[in-house]
This record gives sequence, structure tokens and C-alpha cells, in this order.
Amino acid sequence: MRRNVRQAEWLDETQRDRLREWVAVFVAEKRFEGCGGLEITDEVRVSIAGQAGIVMLGMPGEFLSGLRSVLVYPTDYLAKKSEALDGGGELEWQERRLGETWLGGSMVFSWPRVIQGGRLRDGPRSVVIHECAHAIDMLDGEADGIPPLPSVSARRAWAQAIVGCRERFDEALDEGRSVAFDDYAAESPVEFFAVASECFFQDPHRLYRFDKILYGLLGQAWQQDPRARAPTSGLRGQ
Repeated sequence: MRRNVRQAEWLDETQRDRLREWVAVFVAEKRFEGCGGLEITDEVRVSIAGQAGIVMLGMPGEFLSGLRSVLVYPTDYLAKKSEALDGGGELEWQERRLGETWLGGSMVFSWPRVIQGGRLRDGPRSVVIHECAHAIDMLDGEADGIPPLPSVSARRAWAQAIVGCRERFDEALDEGRSVAFDDYAAESPVEFFAVASECFFQDPHRLYRFDKILYGLLGQAWQQDPRARAPTSGLRGQ
């Protein structure tokens, strides 16, 4: 945990105890499977569970019950993708992937990317946080970029406010200005929520400087304020 979940260093003792308890349950409940020859070790289990547990600190009773298996590859992996062509036919190709979440109850990860995110070696990126965001997004049905919220009115207000954040992000990209997180967020509302959530946990001060409204909306979604615990400098892993 100390080596591969650097974010845990920002927690106080009470939060660390809660994290350890969450990790213990997650590791006991989920089936971890090595793919492409990867051996599943305690390091693999705890590294993934620990990063997921950081995300879930604001939802202590949520253990992603719909998730049954975690598949881990030794490298980035290829997955088949297809697109219908005008006039008939279909185009198929292999797409490189770092991770994904399936509605059927599985998450898939590239092990090197898990390490990069856990050791804060890839800026605000974290494949584990990204896929956890998708899993939470799916709790209230199909993924739509809107997390579960306590009421219909809260959901409506959150959804309206996030549109403005997406518009500001797209505008910054169009104008060539610096943004706080990866431009993959512009792909869809679903990816915007997941990519912004990575930055929220990995480099909260950076996100807050970029868009305070977005930071506040993610605080509502995750019921946490990581900016209050993260150091203002020295976030990069060693």
C-alpha cells in the first residue's frame, strides 16, 4: 500500500483505518484473474483495491456489489472495435486499451498503468480511478456521466451545472489553452466525468485552479474534499 497507493499518505489515521477495512472486504469479495500470463499476487490485489478504496472513502457502505471479477494484463492490451459503414458493411480494427468496465460485472486493467497511477507517475491520470468512476456512473442504470445523487432535484441541478463545465473545457481546447486533464474527456459526458474524477483525486489543487465549479460538483458526487488533505507540492511519485 505504501509503495503503490501513494494517495494513502495524504490520509489521517482514521481514514487509513477505513481504507484498510474497505480494501480487505474488496479483496475478499472480488475474483482477480491474470491475463496474458500475469500472475495475480497480493501486490496486484492491494494496489488495485487500495486505489479504488481511496475513491470510495466518501461512500463507506458501497463495495461495487455488481463488480464480480477484476482482469489484469501485464501490458496495455488490444480489443476488437467495429464501426458500421455507410451503405452497408462493417469496419473492424484492434484498439489499444489501458482499462475498461463491463456492464456484465468485470473491470479490466493494464498492470503498468495501475502502477503509474498509484505512484502518481502519470500526472493526474489513474486507470483505476477512471474505471471506478464508470462503475459508480452505472449504479443508477446506463452510464450517462451523472453519478447517483440523493434526489431527483439534486441530479437535475448537477446535470445542468456539469454542462457548463464541459463547455468551458471544450472552449479551452478549441482555443489551444492549457487544461487540467486529458482531452479524452471531450469524447462524451461519460468520459468527462471519469477523466475529471481522475484529476479530482490525483491532483485536486490543479483541478480547483482550473475550474472551481467542476471541483465542487465532483465533491458532491464523491462526497470528499481531497484538496483538504493533498499536499500543495510534491505530488509526483518517485
